[in-house]
Amino acid sequence: MSTDSTCSFNSTDCKGAIKQITNNTKIPITNKEIILVGMKLCQTHYNKFIINEAHNLKHNETCSHPKHDEYKSQSKNTNKRSKNLNLEKVPKRLMLILNLDETAKICSLCRKRTDKDPDYNILEEYNAPISKKENDNNILNIGNHAYSFRKDVLYSGEELKQFESDYQEIITQLTISNEISLSDKIKKMSNILYKNQRVLKQKTIYDPDEFKIMLEEADTDLIGFFDELYKGTNPNTKSDKTNNNNKKKLVSLCYFLASINNKYINGIKADIGSYLETSGASASSIDTLANIGLSVSRRTVNRQKTYISEDHQYTVNDYCLQNIENMFILNIDDYHNIHRRNQPTLLKTHDINHFVTILLNSNSNIPKIPYYSLNRIPIHNPKGVDFKLIIDYIDVSFMSKLGKSYYQQNEMWKQYLSDDSYENKLEFLTVHNYDGRVQNQQELRSMKNIFEKIEQEDYLNNFVIPTICDWPGQVNLKRAITLRLNKKENSGISPQILSIIPMIGPLHISLNSRETLFQQYHFFFEMIYHDLFGANKILAQKPKPRLINLILNLTFYGWKNIRNLIINRFGNIKDVEYLMMIDLLDNSLPLTLDIYTKLFRCGFFEGYLESIIKIWILFQRLHRHNYNKAPLIFLSDVFYWTLNDHPILDVLKNNLPIFNDYFVENFHSSLRYQTAESNTDKQIIQKAKTIDIERNDDGFKNTFINTRNTNISKVKLISLEKKVSLFLLSLFDIIYHNIGKSSNNNNNNMFELPSFNNRNVNVKLFPLAWSTSNIPDNDKICDAENCLSSNSSNIILICGHSYHKECLSLLDEKCKYCFNYLSESIKTNITSLNKRLFKPLKDNEISEFTEDKGLDEDYDDENIDSLLEQEEYNINNQYEIQYNIWLNYNNM
Repeated sequence: MSTDSTCSFNSTDCKGAIKQITNNTKIPITNKEIILVGMKLCQTHYNKFIINEAHNLKHNETCSHPKHDEYKSQSKNTNKRSKNLNLEKVPKRLMLILNLDETAKICSLCRKRTDKDPDYNILEEYNAPISKKENDNNILNIGNHAYSFRKDVLYSGEELKQFESDYQEIITQLTISNEISLSDKIKKMSNILYKNQRVLKQKTIYDPDEFKIMLEEADTDLIGFFDELYKGTNPNTKSDKTNNNNKKKLVSLCYFLASINNKYINGIKADIGSYLETSGASASSIDTLANIGLSVSRRTVNRQKTYISEDHQYTVNDYCLQNIENMFILNIDDYHNIHRRNQPTLLKTHDINHFVTILLNSNSNIPKIPYYSLNRIPIHNPKGVDFKLIIDYIDVSFMSKLGKSYYQQNEMWKQYLSDDSYENKLEFLTVHNYDGRVQNQQELRSMKNIFEKIEQEDYLNNFVIPTICDWPGQVNLKRAITLRLNKKENSGISPQILSIIPMIGPLHISLNSRETLFQQYHFFFEMIYHDLFGANKILAQKPKPRLINLILNLTFYGWKNIRNLIINRFGNIKDVEYLMMIDLLDNSLPLTLDIYTKLFRCGFFEGYLESIIKIWILFQRLHRHNYNKAPLIFLSDVFYWTLNDHPILDVLKNNLPIFNDYFVENFHSSLRYQTAESNTDKQIIQKAKTIDIERNDDGFKNTFINTRNTNISKVKLISLEKKVSLFLLSLFDIIYHNIGKSSNNNNNNMFELPSFNNRNVNVKLFPLAWSTSNIPDNDKICDAENCLSSNSSNIILICGHSYHKECLSLLDEKCKYCFNYLSESIKTNITSLNKRLFKPLKDNEISEFTEDKGLDEDYDDENIDSLLEQEEYNINNQYEIQYNIWLNYNNM
């Protein structure tokens, strides 16, 4: 007996102590399908299904003899009502003539009358009862056994003794097994699986070990059952991988066998039907498999999806209430159902539906963030985006650090970041792969109206919700907040908007910086691409993120191999081609690769904040529209919170990785994968809700669906990196012999670069110094104003300006030319931004939609896998030779 659990029926009728059903419990035959071993029943249900049912069965038992009524009418006690029929099992000698089975029972009256009834005792199959009178000559006792001599069987006593001896010898050699039949085992398994799915509402178990343990714990008669099935697969002749796959198949086989026994055991078939529908299988295909017994019908699938969609809002409400004491984080992003390039027709330009996706995440370890700081300072800066605050903080805290390349700065952060192991490199290559078949993530909830339940708990009046979004989401939310702060009720905007804290998504920053860098320096990366994969290969202007990541990572690690060789040979040379490549390879490239994969995901807030400033400088220098403003909004907020010691700053510092926009991008990838171009807007919305509910119920997919293998072998990766190193050594050798030969055409913003086939490039591709009003002077060792030093040694900053060490020290290690340029750029960009933010809303105005590089846009196609399959010749020897040649340059 147990009192620490609940009744398996869990109804309002439950009363009394809890009892567990064991193998010793006599379950009435009429309730064998309902009551299973292992169930726990309260006293009410135990009485109902066990005690009372057994009593009713016994009370209602009747004699099975075909002549029972006739014999009873002939009895002297006909008019007396017997309370007990004294039923007993039918003797084996009478089963055949009465046509009854071994489970039938007859009363003692019928048994006696049968032996006297001429309708039976004259039959050839009839056997008379054996007399057991004492001193009966027909009885022979041998040991503990008694044998009756039949009149029609003739044998001697010696022969009978020999029979007994032979029998005892055979018995000692035989082991009579109590093993139940296969059919009974399947029935028992079916009962267990039915109970799990229909009574206990448990999910289908796909893990073979978990499935085996579940069966054996539920019924001891099933111990070894799954093992016997596994032995039938001939595992000794197969690999471990094949055997593991066969175990998974056996689990599905068990469910299919059980579903044949009981059609209501259909969990696995429902999962198969749902997956087929998701994969675009036709209704007739699903119904055909349903007829075979491998799936539920398409009608059942649709009914299940509709139920999930309709129940979605309730799951959202429950999630909000369960986490109301924790911090909430929103992901907001736009989604459009583009599956192919759309061709306009005479009637319409496109057939695209646009949606807004809102995902809600929470963390039980982070308390909710208050609107006010301890000194009652609100979380929003009343000045909006404050350019003076940004300029002051950059001047005091960051300007002296901006003279170093990102690579140099990163060397001091190694203890806080992930290393460059082979496994990490593979992960870096897939950072912008949002395919749900590659990855799936944390628990999220999407919402149609995010405020409905949170508002009921007065959450939005006292606490805030950080909202991670792309540029359009950030600027539109920031505009609404600015208008509400300045115009109050006259703005026409709900005060709840002030509880939203928009932040630019780090993943959007990463992708846009990579794509911007790749497209601006396309001519250089195209040279590497041709060297790696062949001159006849065409590199698209806008490749897929996966190819961009591959080229950028190979370029950086190829550079890292030979970085010291290059820098030592060139020394402090102010050649524009050399400085352009150093700024690209040692500063901008590793910055774009690390800002999300290392700094953000490792939670290193100090490095991430400094890199946001550096990435803004890159966007500003390369004239990247909108993203030359987006990081400034984030910086203004962070510096304001720092100045006023707001609690949100500690949450950011201690939990940086949770402020992530990966979740919504992964969600969009799953949605795009599971919808077709023919889907209506309602179907897409229903699919989105279904994905949201099922995203944590992926046992079927994890077990049976193949994931995409995007890995590159370690040998292949090292070979490609060394190949890039060889290319860079060759290129820098050309640059070395072209020092001072770059020319400025007509003193405009274009330079001709001899080492790049005399290509004309804009000065925005050069280090930051060429964007300032004080371009470095190749004839000067020091670019400081009024420098009087005769020292011939200097320091070249990553911006391109050079200074004597003592001159730079007088400037507090800051390049004032670059600071002036950055200050003016910050002021100009924020002034322009504030005009937009303070612009009043018009009646029926639709929020601005500013084109952003979405993370799910169409890209030109490249068969990356086929590129990587090309055989590489052994370049190790060539690499060693060139490496040693450059070492000799340095020694000279």
